Amino acid sequence: MDELLRCIEEYLTGKLSAEQFSYDFPAIYRFQIYEGSIDEQYIDAFDDISEACGWYEPDPLQRKDCDDYIGEEALRSIVVEKYQVVKEQLKRST
Repeated sequence: MDELLRCIEEYLTGKLSAEQFSYDFPAIYRFQIYEGSIDEQYIDAFDDISEACGWYEPDPLQRKDCDDYIGEEALRSIVVEKYQVVKEQLKRST
């Protein structure tokens, strides 16, 4: 799970672009789900982030073709919101 949190933090601090994050996060998440290394209480938040990555489209012209596509601002908003949920759950579990 540390790798997922690191990926989120790198995106939020600008070390990863939105496009790179939208590829990296779901790949790391899928691998960790497969390995069973994510506690069930965090799965909903990580699922939401992964889904948002799938709907991220950097090209505004492409986003016009489908209302479900989101831009960087919406992606960041979802990531920030869900990251806070995970951090709060981590505090409660310690």
